[in-house]
Amino acid sequence: MRSSDEDPDGVAIDTRWLRPGDLVELEFKTKETESIVAVFVRASGMFGQFFTMHGRWVYLLDRWIQYSVPGWISTDLIDPIIPYLPESKTIEEIEELAEQSYTEDLAVPRSAAAPLISKMVQFHTESLEMYRRHASVLDDAHKILSHDTDLRYGSLTSAATTLLNVPRQQLSDTALFTVRKALARAGFGFNVDARSHRMTGYIQIRSKQQVSMVSQVRGWIRDWQDDLARRVATGKQGGARAGGANRTSETATYIYSFLEKAKAIVMKSREDRDMTPYGNIGPSKKRFPITSEQGSLKITLEEQFNWQDWLIIRFLETWACVNGFLGFPRLQSLPPLLLQAMGLYTQIPLSTSTGILFLQEIGTLMPHENRVRFDEHLLLPTSQHSKPLQQLQSTLAQMGSQKSHHFADSMKDIRHDWQDLPVYCVDKIDAHEIDDGISIERAGSDQWWVHVHIANPTAFFGPEHQLARMARHMGETIYLPERAHAMLPAWVSDYHFSLGKDRPCLTFSVKMDLEGNTLDQRVRAGIVRNVVRLTPEEVGEAIGAQSHPEDKVVVTIGGEVPAKPQRKNPVHSLPSSHAEALKTLYHLADKRKEIRKRAGGIFFDMQRPDVEVWASWKGPGLGWEHPYRKGARRVEGDPIIRVTTKKTVNWFQPVGASANVLVQEFMLLACDTAGSWCAQRQIPALFRGSVKRPDTIDSATFVRDVLEPAAKESSDGIPPLHLGIAHLQTLGGTTLQTTPFRHRLLGLDSYCKATSPLRRYADMILHWQIEAGLREEARTGRSLITNDAKADRSFLPFSHRSLSAIMLGLQPRERLITSAKAAGQNFWITMLLFRAFHFNEGPLPFYTKAFPTNPDGTTKPLMRVFLSSVALNDRFSVSGICLDLSIQTTMLRPERCGLEPAQHGDVWECEMEEVNVYRRGVTARPVRLAHREERQVPDEYRVGNLRHTKSRAQQS
Repeated sequence: MRSSDEDPDGVAIDTRWLRPGDLVELEFKTKETESIVAVFVRASGMFGQFFTMHGRWVYLLDRWIQYSVPGWISTDLIDPIIPYLPESKTIEEIEELAEQSYTEDLAVPRSAAAPLISKMVQFHTESLEMYRRHASVLDDAHKILSHDTDLRYGSLTSAATTLLNVPRQQLSDTALFTVRKALARAGFGFNVDARSHRMTGYIQIRSKQQVSMVSQVRGWIRDWQDDLARRVATGKQGGARAGGANRTSETATYIYSFLEKAKAIVMKSREDRDMTPYGNIGPSKKRFPITSEQGSLKITLEEQFNWQDWLIIRFLETWACVNGFLGFPRLQSLPPLLLQAMGLYTQIPLSTSTGILFLQEIGTLMPHENRVRFDEHLLLPTSQHSKPLQQLQSTLAQMGSQKSHHFADSMKDIRHDWQDLPVYCVDKIDAHEIDDGISIERAGSDQWWVHVHIANPTAFFGPEHQLARMARHMGETIYLPERAHAMLPAWVSDYHFSLGKDRPCLTFSVKMDLEGNTLDQRVRAGIVRNVVRLTPEEVGEAIGAQSHPEDKVVVTIGGEVPAKPQRKNPVHSLPSSHAEALKTLYHLADKRKEIRKRAGGIFFDMQRPDVEVWASWKGPGLGWEHPYRKGARRVEGDPIIRVTTKKTVNWFQPVGASANVLVQEFMLLACDTAGSWCAQRQIPALFRGSVKRPDTIDSATFVRDVLEPAAKESSDGIPPLHLGIAHLQTLGGTTLQTTPFRHRLLGLDSYCKATSPLRRYADMILHWQIEAGLREEARTGRSLITNDAKADRSFLPFSHRSLSAIMLGLQPRERLITSAKAAGQNFWITMLLFRAFHFNEGPLPFYTKAFPTNPDGTTKPLMRVFLSSVALNDRFSVSGICLDLSIQTTMLRPERCGLEPAQHGDVWECEMEEVNVYRRGVTARPVRLAHREERQVPDEYRVGNLRHTKSRAQQS
């Protein structure tokens, strides 16, 4: 993969988006079907248009493409075929074209397509020839690359160098493609993350032990099937003592025995919990109020399973929990046979969601298990996927208990003592770690030094330390409502590095005038003495921010939540000096916000629900419960769930004075200062900036032609929410590179994340780089500032090359974690709605219209759904936001309910139709249109809907 390509502005091309001329491999639903070589032609609506080596055009969603070679051919070879290709945007149009192709010749003429087809055929032929030359090695790829017991990681490049015995520099595109096909043919032994594999080339190599387990259980199931068939054919029951052909094999009895035990456990479970078709077992029929003496859960364990049952359960977990058999239909077909044989799930599809349900009913999984933790690619240390990772976690825990970390301060000789300067740390009472604090000093008439002090763990251990190894694997701390999966162990933060009295810090200082302009900058290692802990509410009171408690919507099910812990030393009234300092800080933060806005920064405030889960008196969160595979686990009672949210309003409305604005602006200022400090010194770092999608119109054009006219028509001067969302899409995405470039969304020129080294690995990398620079300046007695891009930087722990290798996997990892955190929140919100709606555990804050909707004349509570997306590739539903709770909602297409078609920006009154916990989704049925925006996003401005300019010119 060529990650070094750049666009005309010198910004690295983000390979998450395909570009015309990219070679791709088209795979089908099953990995057992031969793939096809094709070239990406253009974006067409929600789809990508591809031209195959067989001379046919196809439409596929970009995310289905798992392998590409960026910039494989010049667009000069593509341009001749474009006039003959259809232009379609919707799935209906594409299906019509597919039907039309059966009766009409819609193919591109050979005269136009021949050069392009010849290139692809030549590539494919060379790949086949290479496979033939190395067949013996490639067919044994898993045996060569895998470990006996441990999960391994690697890249396509590393696998190719090992298998082909070719140096990395000599690997051709054909060689990489050939090795990838070999790994795909190897079946279950190799695994890739479909969300990022095309960009990273990373692969997981399952252990020989796991592959053997799957093969072994598959053999047992086949023997059991043969025995069932024999019994049907002969009308005779087998058994261990039966003779001749009637004898049941020992391996078949393993399955019979497991099914008998499991069925008995499930029947017992259903005395307390109902089976449901909604992807989760029902809530307990018993309730235990949380008190200081007891929690809300009572767990009883029994041991009925032997080692054969244990293997069968692991086989089912691989299928249901991690979807490990996806793409392997022969494997996927086996677990449903076991569920079918028990006769307990006759009314619902025997899919992976039913597999989760079964594992909950036998007690392997908790009844409220959040399956996000089982993601094989998230690979949490507690997920039991990797033994080396579990061993590293144990080593770090032992290191903390035995105090064998051997920390030594590499910056002790150059630390600045901040003495009695008050450092304000603003966070919730129950914050897991304190990363940052802010202080202010007057620097003259209408001038101030604002200091952002950041926790400094990296000064005490290097990039090769075991703590750093865990941080690199994790990427960042993953906060889920039930528990936090920390990047660094709690003892590191609690006892050593969270900001507090006499704790080390790295300080980013900016000298500012009354208008927020930057006059000077400094970066220093330091130590803070006078730390003042404040909550956002206390800061809001000090700066005069208005509180609007009536805006909050709180929904609780399962009982009463224990009272929150109180601060040991609450700040009822701040001393006047502190209050004045915070007011000055807020004034400067507000000015900084204006500066970023003038620089093109975009400001929006999404109403995200806050979710808390309680099972004990001590506080929110759940214990560390792992899958139980020894027998039945009966769980009586359920966690209490509380969701605190707000009704959705326009995200782009101005936000009033708040502690959030103060903290946000100075954290961004610290990140900007860190980036510019490194840029001035030619120090490579993980700079973040904006990259434009290749198929979207320019953001400034959208603002001029769509957003500004809509704002003028609006009564409050703010464009409608749906236009604001469309504007965000035109801004493209954020990417990483080792030199500074503009971050358009933030309005900053050199942005590096720097403020959370206790919970983000990227911040740790930046701190190591800066610390090395500070030590070098102290050693030489002169500044490192230079314009020489080739200046010697050998004293740094990370070079441009090493950072490029790190960021290849880091950014997809960060996206995966962002997705996992959102999924974790959605799971518990869905669980609350599931219990409230399907089991009447509590009222929901929807309103009731004064017109009958039920046959008996009664009324139903309705929810208002704002349509954030009317995706043209989904014929059955549209995506929206429930305005009453600010949660994601799927709405059935109105035309399928006898109503007029939906439009982007609509607000519909809906009945809640279903809450599916497995899919983490709420489905609503539209009742009537409540509001429609007159101004729509023009078709040519929608992401992915742009026509190909050359095509129109040629066709005209």
